[in-house]
Amino acid sequence: MTLEAPVSNPSTLEGDFRLAGWLVQPSLNRACLGEARRQIEPKVMDVLVFLARHAGSVRSKEEIIEAVWARKFISETTLTRAVAELRRVLGDDAQAPRFIETIPKRGYRLVAPVEPVGGPIARPSQRDLGAAPHFSIGWGDLEIPLEEGDNLIGRTRDALIRIASARVSRRHARITVHGDEATLEDLSSRNGTYLGSTRIAGPTVLTDGDQIFVGPAVLSFRFRHSGETTQPEEAV
Repeated sequence: MTLEAPVSNPSTLEGDFRLAGWLVQPSLNRACLGEARRQIEPKVMDVLVFLARHAGSVRSKEEIIEAVWARKFISETTLTRAVAELRRVLGDDAQAPRFIETIPKRGYRLVAPVEPVGGPIARPSQRDLGAAPHFSIGWGDLEIPLEEGDNLIGRTRDALIRIASARVSRRHARITVHGDEATLEDLSSRNGTYLGSTRIAGPTVLTDGDQIFVGPAVLSFRFRHSGETTQPEEAV
């Protein structure tokens, strides 16, 4: 069964939107994740917005250049640099992309879920991307999908969940996803990792709704069985 994006026409995306765990604010040329703030050059932001409006579909380099620069004499190198800058800002890896995938000899596609602020989620279809992640972390109004394997929590820039606080170690903790199980482990952090009111002493299996305390951050672990759909919340 193919799960299509609840938004019928993502090209109508306007204003701020969430990209996986990031809050993207095009009008401010800014992307935020927790306390982290990243400024993005205007044309680089325009590339991101264009890809977000076509989430899950491959867009050719020529099409992106025409849409963003409106001039055909811009070289592909300019676009390549813009995509590289987006990957740097978002902490993406071209070899194992979580945000922007390069399709050789064709172009690029955005593979992360897109959620207009105050609106429903626009996700690439499972036909294109495979099954949606089973696990995620809720942090305030953000939802961060967890990947198979290790998901780092800490102050370091390569952490999936980056918490900019002196109470958090650079490599504080990790959540390891393996099949249908997720395990939380403290990485010898100075202030410890808490599951509820208990400081964990070793790898601990997580269950839906568990609250994880890392420094000042309160993280909520969420589990969804394959095939379940998440209903969009009504705007207040």
